[in-house]
Amino acid sequence: MPEKFVIQHELSDTAITRFHYVVDFINAHPLKPVNFLLIVDNQSSDKDLFYGNNGGPFFTVPLDACFLENTKTFDHFYPAPFSHSNVDFFAVNHQKINGAQFIQNNHFGFDIFNTLFFHISRYEEYFALSPKNGQTGWLAEDHHFLIKNNLHKYPVVDHLLAAFFEIISQKKIEKKSTYAISHDVDILNRFTPSYKFLRSLGASLLIHRSGSQFKNNVAHYAKMISGKVKDPYDYFSTLLRREKMWEDKQIFMMAGGKTQYDNKYRITDSAAKKVMKMADEAGYTVGLHPSYNAGFKSDLFTKEQKKLTSVSQQYIVDNRQHWLRWDWRITPYLFSKNGISTDSSMGYSRYLGFRCGTGFPYRMYNFKEENAFDWVEYPMALMDSSAIHQAQRTGGDLTELLRSFLLLNKKNTHLTLNFHNSNFDPLLKTGRQLRYFYEKELAQICFY
Repeated sequence: MPEKFVIQHELSDTAITRFHYVVDFINAHPLKPVNFLLIVDNQSSDKDLFYGNNGGPFFTVPLDACFLENTKTFDHFYPAPFSHSNVDFFAVNHQKINGAQFIQNNHFGFDIFNTLFFHISRYEEYFALSPKNGQTGWLAEDHHFLIKNNLHKYPVVDHLLAAFFEIISQKKIEKKSTYAISHDVDILNRFTPSYKFLRSLGASLLIHRSGSQFKNNVAHYAKMISGKVKDPYDYFSTLLRREKMWEDKQIFMMAGGKTQYDNKYRITDSAAKKVMKMADEAGYTVGLHPSYNAGFKSDLFTKEQKKLTSVSQQYIVDNRQHWLRWDWRITPYLFSKNGISTDSSMGYSRYLGFRCGTGFPYRMYNFKEENAFDWVEYPMALMDSSAIHQAQRTGGDLTELLRSFLLLNKKNTHLTLNFHNSNFDPLLKTGRQLRYFYEKELAQICFY
């Protein structure tokens, strides 16, 4: 039987549902000691933690509950630093507060339940002011609390809970991080059919103004049609990992779309079927990568899911949004309607990092119904195109950026990784760098 840790509180009725959601999240968190369970019971004669402002001879969390109580937009969110055992934690509030010790005389320094809800519910995104929304349909990344305060590089929620569990259980919390790998297939080929090759040559001269790139494209295409090399985007024999250490392996395929951002292949083509067959043999499950507008239109989402199910002969229950497109009032409800059981869209398109503050899978919050969704989010911590954007923006080395991020998060979290076949183009410097990292370093860093 799990050891019960009884919590009593001073919450109003409007905040209790969200508080229970946070407690359920804590109880399901993989870092929680096995024989340990948080119980909310205001009627119990026992009390291990009091959530309120009166204090006492037991653990106490001060009550703020600005995100648990409110359903509105705040103009600003403020961080307040707290420290414990040489580790910094940051409270989140809608007004400025002073930082201090994380815990002193069994009294925690800030409302940890309120801060946890802010991160895992994506409160700031759901209630974002529309002028701040970016091209993806949700809050532009540069406006995110974690990015603005340079806190996105490590999982603030997982670190906070590791410290919380250590304090209340008197047990050291230190586990090796776990990893899942995935691939989004946006484009199958660069030079096939032949008009793509001609278009690539035009781009080399008119856009990139590179004579050397023009010559390299011509040389590679000549070798390709003679059978000596593959299309630059045909990296699947290496891309699909065979190692068994990955907790999950997924490949996300597109099955529709008519905009300039959508797939350049038909899911019924033999090449697409071949990729899915290779993925199945390597232990991957096939997931849906909806077209650019499908996350906003129920009929498109349903049509593409059914088509991919028919072609792949797998019932499609996994999803990742193309371009990470998302409308909080539409997209997550399409998952429930269509039987989607997992999503992995909660990542950054231009940064490496933990968008939800955690890398572990969990059920996201449904603000319309004030309960948890019935599908599970697998936050995406590392995407190759995000790393490319970040390296180009900062002038840093791509492989070192990937390496340092993984080394920074070797314990107490889970990392879902995403690599596109089209980013391993050997005709590009970034493609060659990615190939080296993916083949020579990735598994070594993650598992050894």
